[in-house]
Amino acid sequence: MFENHPLLSKIDKSMVGIPVLDQKLVQIQATIIARCLPEIVRKINEKLNASISELNRMPKTLSSVGEALTTFMGIVESAKESLNKINVKGEYDEYLDDKNMHCTARFVEIVER
Repeated sequence: MFENHPLLSKIDKSMVGIPVLDQKLVQIQATIIARCLPEIVRKINEKLNASISELNRMPKTLSSVGEALTTFMGIVESAKESLNKINVKGEYDEYLDDKNMHCTARFVEIVER
């Protein structure tokens, strides 16, 4: 096409072809990755730190049935609070990336009107 077309044949050969297209696409992809990677790393570190913090709040060992029950009840209470925020109050700040939770919160808003 670039050899036979009256106008396209005037384009410098170093600017056309699959290798040039390949190089350009790689360059575009590298630019996008370089731009997005810091934000991805930041989000991963935030989630990691939140998980480590939550893990550190848990007891290291459960030496009795009472300790296990207390820990379990704490987990249930935390889940209950999260569900209450979503289903009753319509708040989903704990689940900013989970679009299903957003729909639930919007549903609560609509029902309350």
